[in-house]
Amino acid sequence: MVTKAVAGKHVFLSVLAFAIVALFAAQQLTDSGPPQHHAGFPWEVKQLESGHSQVFSLTLGQSTLSQAEKLFREVAELTLFSAEGSEPVVEAFFEEVKIAGLKSKMVMAIDIPPAQLNGMFERGVRIATLGSGTRKVTLSSADAQTVRSSPITSITYLPAINLSAELIEKRFGLPAEKRVDPSSDAVHWLYPELGVDIALSEDKREVIQYVQPDNFAALVAPLKQPPTDSASQ
Repeated sequence: MVTKAVAGKHVFLSVLAFAIVALFAAQQLTDSGPPQHHAGFPWEVKQLESGHSQVFSLTLGQSTLSQAEKLFREVAELTLFSAEGSEPVVEAFFEEVKIAGLKSKMVMAIDIPPAQLNGMFERGVRIATLGSGTRKVTLSSADAQTVRSSPITSITYLPAINLSAELIEKRFGLPAEKRVDPSSDAVHWLYPELGVDIALSEDKREVIQYVQPDNFAALVAPLKQPPTDSASQ
């Protein structure tokens, strides 16, 4: 029979191992080395011959989280979220990224099969329940390594500065259409050929989401209201 003391010691050692791995990764990223190359501006989105999208020198569906951490010289905070009635998802959060002189926060979704995510949930070293009922799970050190070696499927870019509608139109061009977010005052500028969704709000900072163009329809599915404007108008 496992005593509470032994179980508590096991949890402590798991958390300690996770902390050591994170500390080692941070040291690797901050060690002296060649200057960080220009990762590109948020409006520099390329469509590769392979069909993949590339932004910030990262290729969606191919570049791994570990490559992003090395590029930005920052260790991401990994969290698995499990909500009632939906599949678990794992996200990587960058508190502060500086690209081409522009500061931002970033959230990246990672490509992990649902069955594997369920196993990560069971092995989580810490579980907290948010106000919405969603469970927030801290991954084990082994699972964190698996996530870091897996491809990035989407990027959410949260700029520290305000990006005006005029600047967005100048840099990204006219959107294919604009749609009102039914759950907020935001208006989404949609660029399906680039896999880009830009949410503009009077009260909040702009949010730019990047996905593979093939996944764009799923991204904007919640925006069920008809478009408020069109680039063709």
